[in-house]
Amino acid sequence: MKRKFLLILCFAGVIVSCAPLSSEIMRQVDESLTYQVFQQDPQRYVGKTVLWGGVIIETINKMDVTVMKVRQTELDFEKRPQTLDRSAGRFLVRSAGFLDPAIYKEGREITVGGEVGGREVLALGGTQYSYPVILAKEIYLWEKRQLVSPYYPYWWGYPYGWYGYPYWMDLPYY
Repeated sequence: MKRKFLLILCFAGVIVSCAPLSSEIMRQVDESLTYQVFQQDPQRYVGKTVLWGGVIIETINKMDVTVMKVRQTELDFEKRPQTLDRSAGRFLVRSAGFLDPAIYKEGREITVGGEVGGREVLALGGTQYSYPVILAKEIYLWEKRQLVSPYYPYWWGYPYGWYGYPYWMDLPYY
């Protein structure tokens, strides 16, 4: 019985440790409040804590706040943005203080834990777009994804070694 409890406790610890944001924020998050649910009745969810993620489109610094426009994506089990070529829309992240736009730049992936602050209508192309606003409590900036070569066992991504012959010929002979 004690082993089962210990195993469950360890498993829960591993699951919680996968989240990039603090456990305090994760406890406050309403997991059922996805971007799509919010779109149906935005005013109903003002003040709720959400966990959303996506890809930064633009970062703008104002006097005492940084505003990021983010293209929303679904989150995976690590709470990292996934399926980057699909989105349900865009949202704004308001963060107190200065965030360097050279670091929080276009194309970087983020996960945001924060409070729903309503909507803001801004110009997008030739139309007006209604952005959900998240008042950030925590922001996690993900490392850039590394491309993995399909030619992993080969030299420098090619199926041949240094001198044009197959890589396995470079192995030492014993």
